[in-house]
Amino acid sequence: MAEREQGTSIRRALKVLSAFTLEESFLGVSEIAKKLGLPKSSVHWLLQVLQDEGYVCQDPKSGKYRLSVKLFHLGTIAANTMNISYVARPVMERLRNATGETVNLYVLDGFDRVCIEQAEGIHLVRQVVRLGQKIPSYCGAAGKVLIAWQPEDFIERLISHTRLKPLTKNTISDAGLFKEELAKIRRQGYAVSFGERDVEVAAVAAPVFDEEGKILASLSASGPVSRFEITPQVVEAIINAAGEISYQLGYSKDLEAVTSGGKIRVS
Repeated sequence: MAEREQGTSIRRALKVLSAFTLEESFLGVSEIAKKLGLPKSSVHWLLQVLQDEGYVCQDPKSGKYRLSVKLFHLGTIAANTMNISYVARPVMERLRNATGETVNLYVLDGFDRVCIEQAEGIHLVRQVVRLGQKIPSYCGAAGKVLIAWQPEDFIERLISHTRLKPLTKNTISDAGLFKEELAKIRRQGYAVSFGERDVEVAAVAAPVFDEEGKILASLSASGPVSRFEITPQVVEAIINAAGEISYQLGYSKDLEAVTSGGKIRVS
């Protein structure tokens, strides 16, 4: 019963947020109550909760409410996610055609990684992840790339929260070794994994940066360990593909340092 009541409150809170429009960007308790057909007392309570959580602000003069910058920030995140999928798709398809393997685009969701775009491999036997599927970020090339460019406090919290629980015999479950792996990934500009989440899957991934140089996503190619050979050429291809996506998203720093001079080593 408590869960049902909580669900009702959440739905009502979302309806309150949806009551605001471009034409009615400032609304009072009575106006919202009338629009939604809810008691004023309920609307007032919901607005107080939303204000406490930073989703609405109250104008001190009129007493009316408006949506906050926090919602604008969330909307920007959603917009960036949609934009990156649009930009990345043709690049991913070219990379898939070049490698023959499945190419995925991942973003962080808390301590998990989520696949937001995919170009399936051309082989009958191929590695496929469901769009929207949450996967622990600490295991696998794509997840390690997403973590490697995060602040130190995030990495510490991730280790504390997940305890780096091994999913296979190849999962890096020691905190010290895990941090060394992240430092290595930052130095070389890419990550590889062999059976860290699924013993039969090999993967290579590179970071996608936004216009401010912050990591936005990771681009990965993955396939069966028995077939997918992660050569320097494959690594260079995925770094270049991730760099192309980053460039189209406004990132302008030098992306050639890790690939110049044939210095890529896979280890």
